[in-house]
Amino acid sequence: MMSENYSIENGKLVYKFSGRMDTTRCMDAEKSVVAALDGVTEVVFDLNGVDYIASSFLRLCGKASHKVKPGCFSIINAAPPVKKVFKIAGLAERLNLV
Repeated sequence: MMSENYSIENGKLVYKFSGRMDTTRCMDAEKSVVAALDGVTEVVFDLNGVDYIASSFLRLCGKASHKVKPGCFSIINAAPPVKKVFKIAGLAERLNLV
């Protein structure tokens, strides 16, 4: 079962994910993420507790990052193996991986 939740404060969306973000879970989360993006100016994906991401999660990050101005999307609390996926894909800097 996927566990995610989000909060929006002053135009900043903080979306928290946990568990394995495989393709099926990313597809399930996409509708919720896209709906939460309406009207926000900054997006933060908190990956505390995420131990695996599929390429579909990279796609979801790209989709979310295009909904806000450059520099207004970031990823926080990513575990080293997850950070490595973003770095190998060449997305660590573009998606502001902290």
